[in-house]
Amino acid sequence: MRITPFIVVFLSLAINASADFATEMIDATFKLFDPAVTGTSFLVRRDAPDTAYYLVTANHMLKGTKADNVTLVLRERLGDGTFKRRDHSIPIRRDGKRLWVRHEKDDVAVLRLADPLPVPVGAIPIAALADEAALKASRLNVASPIFVLTYPKAFEASEAGFPVTRQGIIASYPFLPFAKKHSFLADFTAFGGDSGGPVFVAGAEGHPMIIGMVFAQFRHDEQIKSEYEERSIHYPLGLGDVLHAHYVRETIELAARPGPASTPETTSSDK
Repeated sequence: MRITPFIVVFLSLAINASADFATEMIDATFKLFDPAVTGTSFLVRRDAPDTAYYLVTANHMLKGTKADNVTLVLRERLGDGTFKRRDHSIPIRRDGKRLWVRHEKDDVAVLRLADPLPVPVGAIPIAALADEAALKASRLNVASPIFVLTYPKAFEASEAGFPVTRQGIIASYPFLPFAKKHSFLADFTAFGGDSGGPVFVAGAEGHPMIIGMVFAQFRHDEQIKSEYEERSIHYPLGLGDVLHAHYVRETIELAARPGPASTPETTSSDK
């Protein structure tokens, strides 16, 4: 079948738009780890005059760390267009107190990074975090395709430390409203290391729209007991639990408020 030049141009524009929104999201997503745990994080920026970056990840990821600092895996773009991995240490505790802010009810944490980072980084504008009005306008619903960026089992897509891009669908109904149910199911196989990863779709004018953050996986556990052996088998269900982006935005705004620079490690909301 002969394809007309008009259709070729149209397809080309669609592919370019797709690549733009995905690349923009990839540029803002980073591996985060210490000797005890590994997770995924992404950077968000608020409107001027706030010049800080806001690092978003799962609260249980930061809570599971043992050290006062974690390593953020940055990437430095070289002159030839390639990238070089740049591990950067950032403080998350001081004098036994946590420096990050967590949501009162949900498993999301935000660390305000006021100091400059050693290399230029991407950061997603806070407006890209979808509220309910944006989700309704997008017509997202059960079975809608979505994209996920993570580091499954600490795996990296390249030596430079880029995240792995995967595709899934919204797997729970109803998707909206989210006032009573803060999270939704996504049909993709989640692993340790995925927590904190952004879930997104193509938004307006070729930019990403973040609809949530991965914070849990689902599996079926079977206990097998015989006369000489006891063991557990874990069967992945191929599902991830995704927190709606609205609650990520709420936590960023909490982190942006003036107040104490550190919080006791254990609070009533951590229990």
